[in-house]
Order: sequence, then structure tokens, then C-alpha cells
Amino acid sequence: MNTTITGRIPYPVLLMAIPVAAVLLLIPQGARPTSNNQSMVQDVYSEPAIRPPVSASSPVEVTAVVQQESTQAQAVRDIWGRMRTGFKLPPAIGQSVQAHLDTFRRHPHHVEQTLRRGEPYLFYILDRVEARGLPAELALLPMVESAFDPFARSPTGAAGLWQFMPTTATHVGLHQDWWYDGRRDIIAATEAALDYLTDLQQHFDGDWLLALGAYNAGSARVKSAIRKNRIRGKQVDYWHLPLPAETRDYVPKLIALKMIIDDPAAFNITLPATANTAYFRVVDTGGQIDLHVAARLAEVSVDELQRLNPGCNRSITPPDSPHTLIIPAASESLFRERLAQLSDDQRVQAVKYRIRWGDTLSTIAQYFRTTVTRLLRDNQLDSTRIVAGKVLIVPLATRSDDAAGDMQAALL
Repeated sequence: MNTTITGRIPYPVLLMAIPVAAVLLLIPQGARPTSNNQSMVQDVYSEPAIRPPVSASSPVEVTAVVQQESTQAQAVRDIWGRMRTGFKLPPAIGQSVQAHLDTFRRHPHHVEQTLRRGEPYLFYILDRVEARGLPAELALLPMVESAFDPFARSPTGAAGLWQFMPTTATHVGLHQDWWYDGRRDIIAATEAALDYLTDLQQHFDGDWLLALGAYNAGSARVKSAIRKNRIRGKQVDYWHLPLPAETRDYVPKLIALKMIIDDPAAFNITLPATANTAYFRVVDTGGQIDLHVAARLAEVSVDELQRLNPGCNRSITPPDSPHTLIIPAASESLFRERLAQLSDDQRVQAVKYRIRWGDTLSTIAQYFRTTVTRLLRDNQLDSTRIVAGKVLIVPLATRSDDAAGDMQAALL
């Protein structure tokens, strides 16, 4: 982006064997074997008696095939069944796990709502977890960390789905600047989190529970707790370490969530029908682009596009980084087609405005014919308090040519 702006800114053979049950229907009652399944099959195939031919479309066989195919198809559609097959963490039940289970049972709608919030991200995260051969429970970690809110920010400054602190983010290679925060980038933060968790697990000799504790409290604090217990002759597994209350609560909450996914009915919880397909695609935009323009091209809401691209600190993609945007899969073709027809001067419809003494969001919004709500959203502001000298991204609207030049002078 130009630093001097006077206008718009340019961004996946049905085996023909007859099921044993179907063959048994053809065997005289007294000749039917009563041993286990393996000997049953051997007895059937070794019997020399001549039998009438069985049609390939025998009702028994057709029913069995249809039921099998239906079950397989359901497994493909069900992301929760897929997740269950990947659970690897050791089972555990105790007071802390039970406490979380009781809470979730009392508030089933909270669990269901949070899982629905995670629908746009869950397929991608589970896919990356599986590709690395990691426990599928890790795909639920953003629910513990941020309740699947990509804009979540802790009082201590952790941000994004995976709640990276600024210093940890720098350590794992997540870039942060005025335009972009890698801690909130769905793809970059997920890769960094899985890298970090893998390193921690190796550091703690393959112990996933210690690795998870270190992800929450820091590696140094977990190692310190282990040293203290060794000196005192106490056990050094996660469950016996003197860790902060939040960290002692961390793994039990994840295990409780795993148990709910395993058997939701036992807790009066209905899992959302999350499709086992990719929710989004990554598109090369060929340059900087305004998220409001991209939303119109894709025919989706700005809110949805921002929740898929929360790494953008402003309403515009960064000017100098790789020009990619996450677009809902259902809108990818339409977006690509319209993007190809978009001229350079239509890509960005906003300006950078440096706040001056006496400015308020209300006066700025009024001058640029926008709203305070949009200024707050586009600049990810928590309140209407602004500071002179700071910079805002302000959407452009049609204004008269003879409008006062005072505000124009403040444009960068």
C-alpha cells in the first residue's frame, strides 16, 4: 500500500461371496454348525451337498449390503465418528474430570453452541492433526483455549483460536504487525500450535499430558514442578504436579470434552451435524484486497469473511505479505470468476487516517459517511476511545468534491 494516499488504496468388485447368514438359510437345520464364525465358514464350504443356485440379488444379501453401505456412508459424513477413531490420550476419570462433565451436563446448549462456532475450522484442524499422526483430542483444544472464537483475547494478551501469547508467537514464528496478527490466522496459528505441541511432547519424553500442561503454563513451570516433586519423593506425572489452578484444570476439561464426543447422549448433548468436508478454500488474490469488496464478490457476509480471515488486523489484507484469502468453499468459483474481472482501483475502498486532537469516532464516521460500528469492527477496537497520532482504516464513501479539506489533510 502507498504510504501517501489521496484516494482509494490499491491486494475421495463388491465381493461376490454370499454372507454366512444367507448360506446358513440353505443348510438343513440339523447340519448347521454351532461353533464360532471361522469354523462355521469352513464347515459350510467343505460340505459336498448340492444346493440350488442362489440369486445374486437374494433379499438377505441385498439387505446386508445396503446396511453396510449405509453405515460406511454415514461414517464418511460424520466428522465426530472420524474424530473418535483418532482419540489416543489415556483415559482418566477423577474429581476434576467429573466436575467438568457435571458442568457440561448442566449446560448442554453451551457445548452445542461452542461446537457450532467451531464448524468452519474443525475439518481443517482435524485434517492437519491426522496428517501428523497426533491424537485427535488436539482438534478440540481450541474449544478449551478460546471456545472456537478466533477473536478471543485473554486478559494477559493471548489471542486467537490457540491463544498464543505475543512472546510465544514470536518463538514459534508467527508474524505480528499493524496489518496482520499470525496468532489469529487460522492456518498459520494451527500449524504453529501443532508444531509447538509436538515439540513439547518430545521434550517431555512422549508424555502428552505433560506437553498439554506445558502448552498452558509454559515448559519452564512444568519442569520446575517436576523437580519439586522429585526432591520430595512424589510422583511426577501430570496429575500429581503442583501446577497453577488453571493448568490443573486444563487437561481434565479436554478429557471431559473427549468423553462427551465419545458418548454425547450420556450427557444429554446433541452434537451439531458438522459436515466431514472442507468448509473453506485458500485463494490467491493476486494483490491486496478489501474484505468488504471480497465479501461482495463471494456473496457472503463481511462478518463470515472476517471470521475466516481474523489475522487481518484491518478490513484489508496486508500489502506486502502473500496475497491469499480464505473463502467459503461454496463461494470459491464465484469469487474467482468475479475477482478476475476486478480492476485494480476497485480492490481497496478505504483509506488510512491518522487521528488528530479533538477527533472522535463519531466525527470521523460522519465525515466519511460510515458508521462507528464499522470503524470499531474494521479496526478491531474494543471501545470508542481513540488516541491522537494513531492510525485508523476508514472505508470510503461518495463525498462531494468541495468537502472541507481539513480531514483530507490528515490522510496518510
